[in-house]
Amino acid sequence: MLSEQDLVQRIFRTALEGCDGDVEARRNAIWLAATTMMADLLRGADPFTRERLLKQLGSELRDSVAHLTELLSPSPYPRVTH
Repeated sequence: MLSEQDLVQRIFRTALEGCDGDVEARRNAIWLAATTMMADLLRGADPFTRERLLKQLGSELRDSVAHLTELLSPSPYPRVTH
């Protein structure tokens, strides 16, 4: 079985290869794949867990959009980490 990080990398690589790196051109197909995978995960959860996951989905997606925006638009100033 793949590690969690390896699985995520493989999913991303497959999606990017499937659309020749042009995510915008294949937005509907990628959206369908993503929602289908999320639905399958939710389908396997008990009702309480499903509702909890659905409740936090909006905020997690917003956080992911902000993180992805930061990654794709790096600051011209290097980050200082200690």
